[in-house]
Amino acid sequence: MIDEHNDIFDSKIRLHDRHRFEIKLDLELPPSHTVYELESYFFVPRALNIGPSTYTKEDFYNNNQRYIRFKTPKISLSKLCDPGLSTSPLNRVRENLSRILSGSKDPGLVNLAYDEFKLLGCVIRGEIRDHVKIFMAGLETYTPLPGETGRRMFIGEGLGSFLADLKYLSGRINALKTDVMDPVVPVKLKETFNFFDEYLSLITEEYLTSLLETMRRSAAALADFKALEEELAALVISQSQYRAAMNYPSVLKEGENNEVIIYRRGVLKKFISSVLYLKPELEEWRTLTQVVFGLAAGLAMLFAVLATIYAQNRYTINSVPFVLIIVISYIFKDRIKDWLKLLFSKNLTRWFSDREIKILDPDSSKKIGVLKEAFTFISERAVPPDISRLRKIDNITSIDEDGKPERVFKYKKEITLYPEKILGAHERRKGLNDIMRFNIMDFITQADDSRVNYPYADPATGRIRTVACSRVYHMNMVMKYSYAGAHGQKKVHYDRIRIVLNKEGLVRLEEVKLI
Repeated sequence: MIDEHNDIFDSKIRLHDRHRFEIKLDLELPPSHTVYELESYFFVPRALNIGPSTYTKEDFYNNNQRYIRFKTPKISLSKLCDPGLSTSPLNRVRENLSRILSGSKDPGLVNLAYDEFKLLGCVIRGEIRDHVKIFMAGLETYTPLPGETGRRMFIGEGLGSFLADLKYLSGRINALKTDVMDPVVPVKLKETFNFFDEYLSLITEEYLTSLLETMRRSAAALADFKALEEELAALVISQSQYRAAMNYPSVLKEGENNEVIIYRRGVLKKFISSVLYLKPELEEWRTLTQVVFGLAAGLAMLFAVLATIYAQNRYTINSVPFVLIIVISYIFKDRIKDWLKLLFSKNLTRWFSDREIKILDPDSSKKIGVLKEAFTFISERAVPPDISRLRKIDNITSIDEDGKPERVFKYKKEITLYPEKILGAHERRKGLNDIMRFNIMDFITQADDSRVNYPYADPATGRIRTVACSRVYHMNMVMKYSYAGAHGQKKVHYDRIRIVLNKEGLVRLEEVKLI
């Protein structure tokens, strides 16, 4: 994963699967009207045959997924259990359940508890993930010097405290079962708790298994933290036993394909995470783009009408010249319309967007922002100088680009947010994540085989031998982030990523250092 942090965005670019990579932007919310822009320039090898006639706007938008959601609130595991913390989802669940058990018939209480259970699952997952990431990084390089105690204390005491907090939190959650299973509690909340409980067990097992595996790969860590390793292993093993005892579907079974556990994990994750997702609403009219394309069709039709009038005034209707002029004007009419549409799409994306998506608050359905998108192919001469410089920054010689001809397309995204509406309605959900998953399937359909035999002469024997070599393609991406605040200040940040792919899909992502 490639992470870049700056004072405009916190951007993360990572492989999602064999055919998709993900660009995730963490957007902070200043107190007033905010505009974020992201311009992505893709430099695609011409050998992949990607161009305006083979890869359209519709292909781009249909093949790529985008999500906008609230950032997960940050609350430590110990603070979640603090009865004095009013923002703790755990405390709010207990408060809502208490009122339901006391006989309150307020239907809003059920929905509040429903959302708080899901938010609690998001917060716990984020805390476990972040802690495990830190401890794994420490364990992977754990080689304490004689007499050094700092790193040993950091991992030993830190990991011990983390496991203690996790166990205490699990105990507090288990204590909710008695209340949730009371006949007074609606079925919706009983089912919600079961989903939450199963999800918590799954993510605990998943993250702690990775941590346990990392610890066992380090002989020094295993020697110093044997008791913690045993505690960690017992906690991991207990999760699957617990789910089996609760008759949850997500249990591994020897000798079976175990598709249920992966499917179930995906369902539970989507259910829990849904509390963070905003509602996008696509504007069907697609801003002024359709008007511009209509103008292109009108100009093409005007040419055909003028040609018809000229032919009628010059020749008789049943003459050969009249028929030829009408046929030729019809041919040119379609070509003129297509040429004008291409011309407009290349040049007008500076001012107009292809699509406009309203960002709606999931609770109130009020508009809290607008997302505009534009996609177009551009010539190499039209690439801005700052982008062109970054594309060529790792060239070895001044003629490198002649050996790697490319086509360039640009994707521009502009996000306008109204922070006062978000901050006024949400006490804990404030920052936003803008996520786009880019699919490269169309880029590899005409790629050559990923393995090629290369003959060479063995220097020791002189015999001709053959070695299988990998064939890859380099698709480069330069991203320009810009931010404009209420006082007109503008800041700019760049990323340059090399996307290495082959016939089978993505191979890796490489960050190119910007000098």
